[in-house]
Amino acid sequence: LTIEEENNVMTVSSPSPFGGGNLEIQVPTRTNLSLKSTNGGRVLVDGVEGDIEVTNVNGNVMLTNVSGSVVAHATNGRLTASLKDVAPNKMMSFTSMNANVDVTLPPTTKANLKIRTDNGAAYSDFDIQLGPSSPPTVEKGTGGGTRIRTDGSINGTINGGGPEFEIRTLNGNIYLRKAQ
Repeated sequence: LTIEEENNVMTVSSPSPFGGGNLEIQVPTRTNLSLKSTNGGRVLVDGVEGDIEVTNVNGNVMLTNVSGSVVAHATNGRLTASLKDVAPNKMMSFTSMNANVDVTLPPTTKANLKIRTDNGAAYSDFDIQLGPSSPPTVEKGTGGGTRIRTDGSINGTINGGGPEFEIRTLNGNIYLRKAQ
């Protein structure tokens, strides 16, 4: 394990790409995080306020009781995020390649949504005002037919709209929940 500090930025890394156990790090509540894990199991962030970036290649991402802005991706794992407060005017992204994406937002969150699942369904507690979809792409086929493609996204707004929130998975369901 290597730990380095430069200009008030802490870098913690492991030379082994195969993991080597659990790592628990305590940080001040107001902290910006940039976390990356490959083959290391789940990444859990709890009670942090700030700009949070998380990427996990072969494991789950779990964000609980966080505030601020989030850009999170789990390639082969489930992504669960529960925000108690969102940063105004900041774009957010919650994506997974091969699992469900479950996002809980405060009920007053204002956002423009782009939701997409290729092999699953999308569910929401929010009243989403649907917006115009991207126009389909029409191509002439080599055999004389026509091919029509759409990007399959659901575009809409919640609470009048705001910054863009992308919620996407290729193989899984999407759950957009309203915090109680």
